[in-house]
Amino acid sequence: MKTALDCLPCYLEQALRVARICTLDSGVRLAILQEAAGLIREMDMELTPPENSVELYAMIARLSSNHDPYLELKRQSQEQALAMLPLLRQEVLAADAPLALALRLAIGGNIIDYGAMGAFDAEATLATCREVPLAVDQSQSLLELVADLPPGAKILYLADNCGEIVYDSLVVELLAGYGLEVTVAVKETPIINDALMIDALNCGMDQYARILSNGTACPGTPLVRCSPEFQECFWAADLVLSKGQGNFETLSEVGREIFFLLTVKCPVVGNHLAELTGLTPQQLPGLGELVLYGYPGHFARSGHCGAGK
Repeated sequence: MKTALDCLPCYLEQALRVARICTLDSGVRLAILQEAAGLIREMDMELTPPENSVELYAMIARLSSNHDPYLELKRQSQEQALAMLPLLRQEVLAADAPLALALRLAIGGNIIDYGAMGAFDAEATLATCREVPLAVDQSQSLLELVADLPPGAKILYLADNCGEIVYDSLVVELLAGYGLEVTVAVKETPIINDALMIDALNCGMDQYARILSNGTACPGTPLVRCSPEFQECFWAADLVLSKGQGNFETLSEVGREIFFLLTVKCPVVGNHLAELTGLTPQQLPGLGELVLYGYPGHFARSGHCGAGK
């Protein structure tokens, strides 16, 4: 999806939010906002919102000398999720439909997003996501597809943020248990609160999957910017599961089938998703709607994705 006019004030709001985290120096904060305004004037509206944010966050890191401003918040999100993981795993394994429940918990966990939201309540969202109807619900199609995959089929799981990657591990664990070869993709270097290699390892995901960097510091998956290894894996996968808004924004019109799992946190994304699904904008206002959407695309495979562990 392309950058919308409504994205522009959001970039400025994000810049101010991060500046307040990065530094107590009011002069540096002002410089960040002034340079952010300049970047906004020059943004390419044909690019996706995550792609346009890369230069913005690089500028903030340069002026503040802080290249990972969300480090402490990421640690807190990860610890909170890890504390909940044993009980959630027990609940999932005891469920009548373990994968269906794990998918709902993963979607609920997508509320953990410091780029789109200044504040959120992850525990409250996880408490309700079991019963709240999905605004877009193609979970049955996904469950049937997974059931039909042969042992050794290749799954690519695109991770999103810290904390929520712990909930993703429940899905990945189940998929690996079905005999599928899972690869989990993370970001190469810090960007907002997106998950990195260390975060995937921290929640033990390497026990069930191969962990792969997509080669970017973009809060999404812009294929042209991703590493050749990741691109090969993306096109070779039998099934791609994509978590979060940023991955949806960058992949919503790519020519292959993808299942998107996300919590909709802004009206721009809601409007775009409504156009793709035939819903009205009123049905997807961007106020925390839970979504599991199977974008049809087409299959175009080449190369090899690599085996999971």
